[in-house]
Amino acid sequence: MGAFEHVISLLSFVYAIAIAHLLTTVARLIGSRERVRFSWFHAYWMLNALLVLVVDWVSFWDMHSVPSWTMASIAVVLVQAFVDYMQAALVCPEIPAEGTIDLVAFHNTRASRYIGAFAITCIWALVDNLYFGGGYNVAAFLIQNIVVVPLIGVAIFATVVRKRWADICAIAMLVPIWSYYLVELQSALK
Repeated sequence: MGAFEHVISLLSFVYAIAIAHLLTTVARLIGSRERVRFSWFHAYWMLNALLVLVVDWVSFWDMHSVPSWTMASIAVVLVQAFVDYMQAALVCPEIPAEGTIDLVAFHNTRASRYIGAFAITCIWALVDNLYFGGGYNVAAFLIQNIVVVPLIGVAIFATVVRKRWADICAIAMLVPIWSYYLVELQSALK
């Protein structure tokens, strides 16, 4: 096992737990569907959290050619994994055994927390990309900042402006940004 495989093994545990947390919450919401007051906005942010987890984990493949892993480089990717987990955990509501599960109210009262965590995730992704793109010449990371910088702007906007129209605008801006990233920048592992 090389250094990359060793590091990615630890990261994979964090990402697997985060994805399991999201999927468990979705399964519990489906199981309690008659008690759920659904929110499309909240559903989008749950999907966004899943997308972040998958995209960030897949993007770590670009580091497979990093010749050696210092404690600093390990810390950079661990922090990314930790903030990715936090943004996923914060978007997941607790599912009580009884009573209404009001996702509209959850979004209205908690969105600034989970969208703010998404903003922190994006800001750390910028740090991560600059660190590995500059220090280790992983060119793909520097190019990915074409998407990361607008993601930061939209996330900060959606965190600060807590209005329905801002939610609609944020999603309308995020969908093409993510589409560009998935089609143009991370369409296949190479």
